[in-house]
Amino acid sequence: MSVQPQDPEIFLTRLGDPFSRYYMLFAKKKSPSKYSLHYLFACLSALLVLSSCEDPNELGLALVEDNVQGNFIDTLTLDVSTVLLDSVATSGTSTLLVGKYNVPNAGTLMASTFFQVGLGATWTLAADATFESIELILPTSGYYYGDTAAALTVDVNEVTSTLRTRALSPVFPNEEPRSLFYQANAIYNNSKVAVAATPLATHTFTPRPLSKDTVIVSLADELGQQWLALRKADNASLTDNAAFLTYFRGLNIAPVQGNAVIGFSSTPVVRLNYSETVNGARVAKSHDFPLNNTSVQFNKITNDFAGSPLEGIKRGEELSAQASNGVSVAQGGSGLMIKVEIPHLNRLKEQLKPEFINQAVLIVEPLAGSQTAYPYPVPPSLALYRTNENNVPIMNVLADFGSTAREPQPLIANFIKSTTAGQNNRYEFIITEYIVDKLNDARIGTDNALFIAPPPSAVQNGVSRLVIGAQDKGTKNIRLKIYYTTIK
Repeated sequence: MSVQPQDPEIFLTRLGDPFSRYYMLFAKKKSPSKYSLHYLFACLSALLVLSSCEDPNELGLALVEDNVQGNFIDTLTLDVSTVLLDSVATSGTSTLLVGKYNVPNAGTLMASTFFQVGLGATWTLAADATFESIELILPTSGYYYGDTAAALTVDVNEVTSTLRTRALSPVFPNEEPRSLFYQANAIYNNSKVAVAATPLATHTFTPRPLSKDTVIVSLADELGQQWLALRKADNASLTDNAAFLTYFRGLNIAPVQGNAVIGFSSTPVVRLNYSETVNGARVAKSHDFPLNNTSVQFNKITNDFAGSPLEGIKRGEELSAQASNGVSVAQGGSGLMIKVEIPHLNRLKEQLKPEFINQAVLIVEPLAGSQTAYPYPVPPSLALYRTNENNVPIMNVLADFGSTAREPQPLIANFIKSTTAGQNNRYEFIITEYIVDKLNDARIGTDNALFIAPPPSAVQNGVSRLVIGAQDKGTKNIRLKIYYTTIK
């Protein structure tokens, strides 16, 4: 008797093949017939050939078995939009981000940093100690994004409200689970902190981040003179760290002009320079006020979308590609994510059994003509996030079971710079298990949206961006390609 796929005596066994998901049909019989063995060998051979071929019409399956055929589809509709997350925790990252940049499809991003400084080591002053200068010393971390050949101008401001972490309430009362980018105690990219009206300094410099240069900013003399006077008077504000943090709540470094964001390390200091008489001669001395509490250091990252395709986007909501000139944007720091939905996945289930899917690949290509290298390179890698109906990212999509890691790992796609004619630069996500699980879910069609964005650490620590075009019949620069086997 011929073995048919619908036969209840048939069960599926998954093979651990590098192509992520292969299936072979086995008859539950103690003594399989010669025909059954030949049939099963044909299926296996066809699937192995499929793993090394792009065009299923060129697989040569007829040489193995006429009724086994490999195919693929890449015409599934994908609805694409941009979502601006309500908040992203940016405190305690050990990176101070400062600067701004403007790109046509995403407007202007502005990054400023806030931190406390403490009293540092115990110090004493001679009665004749005289103020010389006060400066902020900022070692660069090596991170940068944007045009570092252009000068960057920043303001250094005194913080006038207390820097403190807090638990962020859900965007919606029924929001459960909480966002992947919320923390029990954190400060967020859009947290509001008051600063003094008059800057302590305005400083212009040309960034040299690759050399890990140190930026030195001269602060207002009045600040240093006041600190020195209080210390000479043994005032608690300059002898007790808690009192000092109440007296001087912190510093903010904010961009004024420029077209790049620079990273500074978590070791800034305010250096008070003074002189004393030692053995009849004036001797230069200094005291450092280091960063006090890394948990309340945070980066405020905001956007001005005026004049860009994203103008009008609101936090926690999505803006369809149709309403944004056909583009969608993901951007670290700001919370911009590309949302992808597969609205007709249930129709696929009607035509294709999940067990015959060999591989599902989500292909994402940067918008043609958009900048992909310096000064505005695309992210070196992207992640996929599961989301809920409130546009809250709840967890990473995990890599397929074929991963070599012992524990499930977040699915990451590295940027592929094409060297083959006819292929574009792209990212490729292998989401076979995700698609098969969705097709096997009785609630299919109710929750199949995904977010595309840099990995979590890059969302919280960086500002790179990716622009893609909406799915288009001509370009198809975001598409889902499903390889499957048919048995006639």
